[in-house]
Amino acid sequence: MKLFQEWPPMDRRSFSRMTLSALGGWWMAIKGLGQQQSPVPVPTDISVSYGDIPADAGQRNWVIRYIRDKAPEFHIPPYSGTRYEDTVPDTLDLAERAKLGVHMLTAIADPRAGYEIYWAANFLRNPPVMSHDANDSVLNVEGMMEALPLVRLISGSSLNDHIDPIWMSGILRSIGPDGLIYQPLKDAPWARLYMGVAVNPVWSPTGQKRTIADPSITQIGSAGNCQRILSTMTVYYLRDGNPMWKDAIEKMIQRLTAIAVFQEDYAFMPPGSVEPGADYGPGPMPVGNSAIGYGALPIQGLAQYYKVTGYKPAIELAAKLTRYIRLHAKYFEQDGTPLVGEDERGWFQYLGHPEIATARHGGHGHNHTIGLLSMLEYAAAVNDAETLAFVRNGYEWIKADGSSSSLTGFFPELLLPDYDASESCINADMVAMALKLTDAGAGDYWDDADRWARNHFLESQLLDPAWVHRVGARSPAQPVAGQETSDHVAERCVGAFAGWSVGNDYVVHRRQNPNTLQNCCQGNSLRAVYYLWEHTLSSEKGTLRVNLLFNRASAWCDIHSYIPYEGRVDLKIKQSCDRTLVRMPEWIQGGSQEVICIVNGRSRSLQWQGRYVEVGAARSGDTVTVKFPISERTVQETIGGVSYKLEIRGNTVLSIDPPGKNGPLYQRTYYRQPVKWRKVNRFVPERTINW
Repeated sequence: MKLFQEWPPMDRRSFSRMTLSALGGWWMAIKGLGQQQSPVPVPTDISVSYGDIPADAGQRNWVIRYIRDKAPEFHIPPYSGTRYEDTVPDTLDLAERAKLGVHMLTAIADPRAGYEIYWAANFLRNPPVMSHDANDSVLNVEGMMEALPLVRLISGSSLNDHIDPIWMSGILRSIGPDGLIYQPLKDAPWARLYMGVAVNPVWSPTGQKRTIADPSITQIGSAGNCQRILSTMTVYYLRDGNPMWKDAIEKMIQRLTAIAVFQEDYAFMPPGSVEPGADYGPGPMPVGNSAIGYGALPIQGLAQYYKVTGYKPAIELAAKLTRYIRLHAKYFEQDGTPLVGEDERGWFQYLGHPEIATARHGGHGHNHTIGLLSMLEYAAAVNDAETLAFVRNGYEWIKADGSSSSLTGFFPELLLPDYDASESCINADMVAMALKLTDAGAGDYWDDADRWARNHFLESQLLDPAWVHRVGARSPAQPVAGQETSDHVAERCVGAFAGWSVGNDYVVHRRQNPNTLQNCCQGNSLRAVYYLWEHTLSSEKGTLRVNLLFNRASAWCDIHSYIPYEGRVDLKIKQSCDRTLVRMPEWIQGGSQEVICIVNGRSRSLQWQGRYVEVGAARSGDTVTVKFPISERTVQETIGGVSYKLEIRGNTVLSIDPPGKNGPLYQRTYYRQPVKWRKVNRFVPERTINW
C-alpha cells in the first residue's frame, strides 16, 4: 500500500539564510519565559522576539542577502547504481524508510523563503501548521543537509533534487572571508524570532560587545554555525572530489582553531558570536549544557574529515575539544556518567520537574548523547581507548537509567525518573552509539541496535498521515499566523520523526511547547538510518558478514528478512564468497541446534562462531536460507513513568496496552499472520560512503 503522496516539486529560488540557535529546539520549549512568574531562579532572557510578523509573511517572497554574492561552482553528481524491481517480505526496510526521509526533508522546504525549512509542526491545531522562526537553523546545525545525500545514497531517490544545490549554494554563500558560516538576520521577518540568547555577546570589528537585540547587527558567525557543515561538506567532497570543498573545510578548521581558547592540554570555544571582521573578546569558559552547543558538536565533523584526508589540524583540535568536554565542562563525571548542568536546573524546574534541583546525574538527554557520540567519533578515529571507555560508560548509564526503556529504545528528553516524553534525537544518538561502539571494538551492541530500530526509534517515523487529519479536526481552531503554513502539512511531514513521543503515542501535548515536531530530530534520525543501513552487512577478504537481519539490497547479496513473521532470513548471493556468517538474534541461545541452514533447497551443516553461524562458501546465484525459532512473550514494562503490557514477537513489539489515542504506536498484530510480500524498486549504489 502506498502510504503517502509525493509532494510535488517546488519552484526554484535562491536558498535562504542559515540561522542559529546554539542548543537547537530545546530552547524553543521555554520561549516567553521572561513573562512567566516562577518560584525558582530562571533566566529571564532565554529567547527573544523582535518586531511583529506580517500577517501575509507566508505569502511573500523573501530575498536573502548572504555575506557572499555568489557561490563557487560545484556539481552534484548523480546517484549512480543498479536499479531493479524485487518482491520482498513486507518487513522493516531501511531503504524504504530513507525514501520517506528524502520526501520529508524536501517537502518541508519553503519555496517562498529560498527553500528554508519550516522548523516546527503542530498537529494539535485546527488546521495543523508548520512554522518558521530562528530555529530554522536546524537545517545545518542539526545536520539535515548532511543527512539528505546519505538517504539519497541509500534509496536512489531523486525526489525534489533541485533543492540540494540550492541548499549547498546557500551554505557556500554564507561562508565569510575568514572561513566561518555567517547567518543573515535582516531578511525574513522571523530571522530573530525566539532566537536563543546563546548567541550573546556579539562582538563587533571595533571590539565592542553588544547583544542580538541591536537591530544594526545583520550577520553573525560562531563555532556553533559551523558544527555540522564540516560533516556536510565532507560528504559532498567524498562524492565529487571537488577541491573547492576541501579548501572551504580546511579554511573553516583554521578559523575555528584561531578562535578556540587553549588551556594546557584542552581547548574550548568562546561563548557568543562575532560580526564579520570581528574577533572574540574575553569571556568565561562555557560549562554544563552550554558546553555542548559551543564546544562538543564540532568534534564529530573534525574527526570525520581527518579520517577522510588525514588533515592533522582537524584531529588536533578535536582532541583538545574532547578533553575539554570530558574533563572540564562539568557535564560528565570522570567515568562518563551524565551530570545535570547547573545551567539546566532553573529551566527544568520551570518546566515542572522540581526534582532536578537536587539531582546530580541526568539532565538533558540529547545534549549528553550528542556529546558522547561526538567524542566517540574522535576516539574511533585515533583508537583512544580511554575516551572509548568513557563513552561506553556514559552509554551504559543511559541504557540502565530508570527513565529509559532499553527494551523498546525509549530514551527521554530529560534524564530524570519517570520523565514521560522521548525525543527522537536521543533515540537516534543511542542507536548510532550502539553501532559505532561495536565498530570500534568497545563492546557488542548489535542487539541493542536491532531492538531499538525495530521499536521506538523507527516506530516514531510518521508513515501514514490519516491520523494527523483526525487529530487536527478535533483540536481547537486557531488562525494561521504570518510565519506559519497550513498547506498539506500532514502529507508534507510523512517521513518525519516525532519531536516528542510517549511510550504508546507519536504525540504528547506539552504546556510550554505544543509542537509535535521539532525538526532537529530529522537530521539526527536520518543519519542513524544511514548508520543502520551501512552496518547491516559487510564483505571483506572473501567473507560475507550479516550483522543485522533487515531487508537490504547490496552488491554482495540481497537480504530477505521474514522477521517477525518467521524466524528466517534468505540471502540472495550476487558475489561469490569463501565464508558466509549470519549473526543470530539475541533470543537464540548460542550453539542452539534449532538453527538450520538450507542452500538452494538442500540442507547444509553450520558452525557457531560466537553469535554468528558460519554456513560456508556461497556462489553467485545461490540462495542461502537460515531458519531459527521465533516466539511471543508478554512483559510488563514501565516507559516514561507509565506501566504498559507489551506483546513481543522476537524483538518486535506487536501491541501495547494501554494503546495510544492520537498517533498510536505498535499497531502490529498483523505480524502473527503468514508472511506478506510486496514489490519494491531496489537501488544498489555504485559507491557507498563509510560514515
